[in-house]
Amino acid sequence: MPGENNRLSDFKIDVGGKGTHAAAVLSDLGVDNVATGILGGDNGCKLQRLLAARGVTCDFIWKEGYETRTSYIVIERQYSRHFMLTEEGINVDAETVDKVKAKVQELSRKCEYMVFSGGVPPGFNKSIYRELIEISNKHGAKSVLDASGEFLKEGIISAPYMIKPNCDEFSQIAEKNMQDEREIADYAKQLLEKGICVVAVSLDRRGSLIVTKEKIWRIYPPEVNTVNTVGCGDVFLAAALKKIADKNSLDESFIFATALSATKAMQIKTSKFDLKKAQELIKKIKIKEWT
Repeated sequence: MPGENNRLSDFKIDVGGKGTHAAAVLSDLGVDNVATGILGGDNGCKLQRLLAARGVTCDFIWKEGYETRTSYIVIERQYSRHFMLTEEGINVDAETVDKVKAKVQELSRKCEYMVFSGGVPPGFNKSIYRELIEISNKHGAKSVLDASGEFLKEGIISAPYMIKPNCDEFSQIAEKNMQDEREIADYAKQLLEKGICVVAVSLDRRGSLIVTKEKIWRIYPPEVNTVNTVGCGDVFLAAALKKIADKNSLDESFIFATALSATKAMQIKTSKFDLKKAQELIKKIKIKEWT
């Protein structure tokens, strides 16, 4: 309650951020992957230890005087809701930006897929994802983009293999309120003309729209007892990518992703899921193919 001493009944630490969530989930699903980005300070050390404990290979750029930011998620069980508080990132200098580009160039020569996701700290130009995707594409890796605002809008220019916006992010790049599902699908088709292969639009609790040049799928999630939805989109993306990399069909991949994401919503931690429960939930997922 406002103005009162609100005592915590529980406290847990987990990896935080879209990219690190995806890396941890992929590792838990048995997919070898490398996490990179900028780390610094005590928080950076803690994050790397958490990732390493999950089996993620860490290849970060360490910056002296930089402190990796922390996000806090307050869950009110009584009202089935949460609040997220995120610290402001520290400004990154031009030298570190160049190191990020060099790291992406190095890793894109070795990887089948590269995921670019999350918020960007001060110091990066809005074109950073566009530039990194260009580097990735040039060296043969398929790029996956999960960003928002100008970073998403700019990143699309470089034609990533897949993008995963939610409704709000989709509205931002369309520059209009996009709530009608048919309208969303039509605009996604326009994005495919720019060279994108898959547009996966998260509709939050309502499920998702998966749009390709050949097909459109509307996926309806199962009902679950929701505890914390933070990280659901990252689990969704990582699970879909796991199945796609294993050569599953797109509809099968995103059905699995929907089920695994639903089990994440039942967890307190932001990157945890229940694989056994997901197999049960798959039977409750509805999917329709649109024409």
